[in-house]
Amino acid sequence: MKASIRIFLLLSISFISRISAQEISRSPYLQLVGPNSVNIRYRTSSPITSEIQFGASTKTLTRTKKSTPLTQEHEVKIDSLLPNTRYFYRIKLAENKFLGDSTYYFQTAPRIGAKDKISFWSVGDMYPHQPQIDAYTGFQKFRGNAYTNIFLTLGDNVYAGANDGDWQQNFFQVYARGPLLKQSALFPSTGNHDYDNTNRRQDDPNIAYFQNFTLPKQAELNGIPSGSEAYYSYDYGNIHFICLDSHAWGRDNMRIYEGQSEQLDWLKKDLQATKQDWKIIYFHYPLYTKGTYDSDVTSSIIDLRKILAPVFDEYNVDMVMSGHSHVFERSKPVRQQYGPSTEFNPAIHWTDSSNGKYDSSTNSCAYMFSANKKNGTIYVVNGVGGAGSPARFNFPHPIMVYGKDNIAGSFFVEVENNRLDARFLNDLGETLDKFTIFKDLNLQTNAITTVNYGASANLQASWNGSYLWSNNEQTQKITVNPTTTSTYTVQDVQKCLTEKFNVIVNPPLGTLEETKNSFDTAEIIDMSGRIVKKINEAGILSESTFSGLAHGNYILILHQNNQTISIKINY
Repeated sequence: MKASIRIFLLLSISFISRISAQEISRSPYLQLVGPNSVNIRYRTSSPITSEIQFGASTKTLTRTKKSTPLTQEHEVKIDSLLPNTRYFYRIKLAENKFLGDSTYYFQTAPRIGAKDKISFWSVGDMYPHQPQIDAYTGFQKFRGNAYTNIFLTLGDNVYAGANDGDWQQNFFQVYARGPLLKQSALFPSTGNHDYDNTNRRQDDPNIAYFQNFTLPKQAELNGIPSGSEAYYSYDYGNIHFICLDSHAWGRDNMRIYEGQSEQLDWLKKDLQATKQDWKIIYFHYPLYTKGTYDSDVTSSIIDLRKILAPVFDEYNVDMVMSGHSHVFERSKPVRQQYGPSTEFNPAIHWTDSSNGKYDSSTNSCAYMFSANKKNGTIYVVNGVGGAGSPARFNFPHPIMVYGKDNIAGSFFVEVENNRLDARFLNDLGETLDKFTIFKDLNLQTNAITTVNYGASANLQASWNGSYLWSNNEQTQKITVNPTTTSTYTVQDVQKCLTEKFNVIVNPPLGTLEETKNSFDTAEIIDMSGRIVKKINEAGILSESTFSGLAHGNYILILHQNNQTISIKINY
């Protein structure tokens, strides 16, 4: 009996020692971030219960979510949250032992359709060596302490066989440096190397990719359910994102580039159903490239372009991002370019002649998109997350307005309301390429506002950006107090956008006693704008002028010597 007690005590002490020595072996990362909930995943060195404390500040972590089963693979869903709100959190490892500080926070998504500012960072082909770290460091230099809502990947997240150890060392440990994984919503996509040494079947639970991520296959974040974590969609603010799998076989034993497939059918239904302002799609294989792959030669890319490009045209997709080719390329808006590059005709296939940089240089105005016209799609090849390679002799592809090879970098986008700004960043955080899109921008070419004498008028430019008003003000909204009818114009600094506002000022209120105007002819107009009396002979303004009219306020239009004046009279 004493020996049994001794063994029990030794086992208890050993268990307590393991708990007290508990460490995080995979730092927290955020999944399924929506307006009202978030899933936090992390890994511990040995099994413990899952527990996360959270609140509005580091000093008010008063709410707790936990689960009792012992596990090393933790996933905690936190719900009943407010949209577009920041919450701080910490992970409990043992009694009085926590992981968390002021950098541990998440931010819920804006409500679906909201036009708040949203930012996302994308990187593809993260070959594991120093340039991968440099590309990430360059983004951190560019971004500083600013918050980034979404981290999305363009496939080939890992390269050494798609096993868990590869993910741990070359993905999670790399991007755990800095705030990205513990703060930003992570929405990855698959590449061919993510399936290496596997059967290359979507959603195989033995593949590390599908073990490591919780993705919205059941439309948890809006969209149409795909039933697959290899391809899915989600809404974030006023953007509809679609992630595709361009490499592996689906449940129907079809790859998306092989013909009519479940994935292709789902894509069309999802695009047709969304009512979001912006449509952005990402996947691994590019439709157009002249980098380390040639889209005129590689059969899978040729077939993928023939299948997907017409769909993107039909549903007015704004931007498509891919990797695979270890270069950076960026197009102008493109439509109906389904064949080889030799068939490309700028006059037919480019829908805009601008380079889109919106930086006051020649031919650089922003792209103007509209839901009511076929705008074309901007294609981005961003396969330089782990260093670039030399491109082909005819690089970049002719649909592209910019290309760069032999460089590590990444792609950053901000969307606010009807404006999208995108940048290609090098490993120093410098912007090498950029473009801007305005969506459904309703410019006021001759707006009319009417105010009474002495009242003010509020004028507002339609776009987000810079402003130069004709009265030298430089804010989006201005207040003016004209004493006579006046015209105001506003331009952006780049002088690409112009709006005109006419402010009509009703004349000041006068009385018959102080107004002794003579006239050749005159009209009297009531305050609803109706002419109530015409006087076709010369005279002087007096009581008799208003004979037959009820007392009240009127506008007099007086004509004399080929001149016209307006007077507001209280009779």
